[in-house]
Amino acid sequence: MQEITLAKQTMKLKDCHSNKVIEVIAKGLMILGIKGDKVPSKPEITYMVDMLQKDYGNLPIGELDLAFELMAKNKLDENPETYQNFSVLYLSRMMGAYARYVRANYVEPKKEFIQIEQPKLDTQEMFDFALDIYKKSKDKSFDKIFMALEVFKHILKNNLTEFNYSEIYNLTLIKLKERIIDRESKNKINEILRDEDQLENMCRRMAVKIYFDSL
Repeated sequence: MQEITLAKQTMKLKDCHSNKVIEVIAKGLMILGIKGDKVPSKPEITYMVDMLQKDYGNLPIGELDLAFELMAKNKLDENPETYQNFSVLYLSRMMGAYARYVRANYVEPKKEFIQIEQPKLDTQEMFDFALDIYKKSKDKSFDKIFMALEVFKHILKNNLTEFNYSEIYNLTLIKLKERIIDRESKNKINEILRDEDQLENMCRRMAVKIYFDSL
């Protein structure tokens, strides 16, 4: 319902100044017909405000106002009659009835997410960027090259060089085995060697390193 949607757009009770909450309660007492010496005492109002901001802190203040209005119009499933005795118990029953009313009458509107397309980096720009990073990097390990697999595709697509795949394969094996220093590292390297896809990607990275080093 529109009235609930609008109420949900207001500030949460926990973020409101207590005077603002008191204003909503005062308005609620008025429309419920609480008058004169039947109005709750200042300590009682203070307790109600504290309870609302702690127990219903995430509830927008507009919904508290709406709860009073619906209660006064007898639209909630609680008896709106106060018998000139507005208490914390009455307030709690009203808030519970309002929660049930919302569950029965309100459907959270679906949020529309606008997907922003990420700008695509031109392959030549990507190649130049990766090369620049490699040249400036102290660590020139073949498996640390930025976007190495994309660079490899760029090299092949543009016929930038002819690779000696046998040499690349053997060099990759040598470099991988050099990393074996204990049982754990041996297991990791053996895992790569047994996995054709991982080993192929390692060889492609090595090919990029060889090409970059030649520039």
